[in-house]
Amino acid sequence: MKVAGVTKCPTGIAHTYMAAERLELTGKKLGYEMYVETQGSQGTENELTEEQIREADYVIIAADIVVDGLERFAGKKIYRTPIKPVLRDTEQVFRDMTEKAVVEMERQPQQEEENVLPMYRRKNKEQSDALLHQLMNGASYMIPFVVVGGLLIAFSQAFAGRVSSGEMVIVSAFWNKMHEIGNLAFGLMYPILAGFIAQSIAGRASLAPAMIGAMIATDGEILGTGEGTGFLGCIVVGYVVGYLVRWMNHWKTPKALKPMMPIFIIPLLGVAVVSILFILVLGRPITFLMHSLNALLVYLSGSSSTAILLGVVLGAMIGVDMGGPINKVAFFFGVASIAEGNSQIMGIASAAIGVAPLSMGAAALLGGRYFSDEERNAGIYTILMGILGISEGAIPFATSDPGHVIPSIVVGSAVSGAAAALLGVASVAPHGGPIVGLIGATNHLLLYFLCILAGTAVSTALVLFLKRRKKM
Repeated sequence: MKVAGVTKCPTGIAHTYMAAERLELTGKKLGYEMYVETQGSQGTENELTEEQIREADYVIIAADIVVDGLERFAGKKIYRTPIKPVLRDTEQVFRDMTEKAVVEMERQPQQEEENVLPMYRRKNKEQSDALLHQLMNGASYMIPFVVVGGLLIAFSQAFAGRVSSGEMVIVSAFWNKMHEIGNLAFGLMYPILAGFIAQSIAGRASLAPAMIGAMIATDGEILGTGEGTGFLGCIVVGYVVGYLVRWMNHWKTPKALKPMMPIFIIPLLGVAVVSILFILVLGRPITFLMHSLNALLVYLSGSSSTAILLGVVLGAMIGVDMGGPINKVAFFFGVASIAEGNSQIMGIASAAIGVAPLSMGAAALLGGRYFSDEERNAGIYTILMGILGISEGAIPFATSDPGHVIPSIVVGSAVSGAAAALLGVASVAPHGGPIVGLIGATNHLLLYFLCILAGTAVSTALVLFLKRRKKM
């Protein structure tokens, strides 16, 4: 039996490739001929050929966001699953595949123009239609822009920044240019976020109206509000345009007008509708909501008691599923806050991200008899993943002993988050782990490392204590 697979996670880094490896190894173990395509941050790798798709008895779509090229699998038996079950119990995924796979889409006739989004009859509700998955699709495309912008701003302030009259001034002409480029990259994050939320809903015809709409939504002068609607407005733009264009894609238009729909009619009408909607209706309430949210975050981070509570909640969310949906919500919250000028929220998330792999790697090396041979051998590698801020490195430990590992990681991550909030640690890079401090993206390097160390020590000690009690 032949099985084709596609894996894709929101960031396109660890989960994508870990899931692909699990599918390949387990599939071969069960006697299947496996071909797995990864859609990661570096693009599509090991792309499935037409022959592999044609000969496949089943197709496994393991993804937490929208997968590119779904039309290739029209008429095939498809089994959809989030990535986490693949990492937790891959053999069960194959059992479910044979029982639950369905032919869920058929190509509609008269699909002649390349630029017209293919339409399908959906026999069951796609998981990728979930609002969170569409949001994560936009965030995954947005993150590289924020990373570049944040690092350029961080480097320019670190190497040539001086405080003058209470403001940061870049005294070097070269680094001043780098600072301006960083700001440009940050500006691009808004249209990218909105554009790819819409694209995940309705295809590429929605990109132009969503991106232009996001630029309008973030321009306080055009809206007449003084301030833009920020990332909240861009999220609204993405969904509004996405579902508007999806509806327009279903219009029964004359054959002669079909080629004009995605390049002229849809973009023009989409921009017109979203502009009128934001200028006349949505601009002011969303601007007020965004201003209130920023004020709330500033208030919470300003007092030691409320800052600790904020840190505990965000840190625990980062640690609870190690790269899963709850982790991604907290992470995205931090990324969005950077763009709004509050880098302390990202500081909390960044400090907590590395705790899971660092603590599990350290525990495996220190308490060898409580771990399997495989876990002990993976100890140094897991610590390396923690240094690079890849929290998914702890997933194998959580899978083998969730009752002891997950509570330990959650507590340690909450400690790191609380410490970062209390000490005012900030980060302008949307990433985590010690690597963030090493590249100069945090305001207090030693305090940042201290926060990570504190959470890692707590998690390591707690998991060893719980495992020791289990052995007694």
